[in-house]
Amino acid sequence: MSAITYDSIVNNIEQVSVDGALVTISWKCPASGRLIGSSTATMTADQSITSRVGASVQRSIASEMIYGAARIVSGLIGGAAGRIISNAVYTAAGDINARAVAGADYSEASRREAIVVAFEAVKSSFAWNDSRRQFVATTASPPTADV
Repeated sequence: MSAITYDSIVNNIEQVSVDGALVTISWKCPASGRLIGSSTATMTADQSITSRVGASVQRSIASEMIYGAARIVSGLIGGAAGRIISNAVYTAAGDINARAVAGADYSEASRREAIVVAFEAVKSSFAWNDSRRQFVATTASPPTADV
């Protein structure tokens, strides 16, 4: 087996979770289905022009929709109560906006690259099986690692 690629380890993935730039993967043996361990890696932002423009558009649309709704809600109530509610609405809108665009800078390609990097941390628990054309578990103890 030469260089590890996403396609060569996709059958070893039990579960993937993404939180911002952090990707956490649970690994399994595709032959036995046994859980082997977990590891994490950090995605790098996709720097292609297409991706950067798409991320910018996504951020702009989300921001306009969320803050537009906040302006409508805060304009409905006047006086001191209106100011208090307005402050709360804009604070909530900021939090919602941050969550809505958290993954805008990352693409499927950057997620796959992070998964390959994370596999390097658990690779010692697997051996390439030529006949199956995939990595299968060795008898080593299951690792858990952050990359």
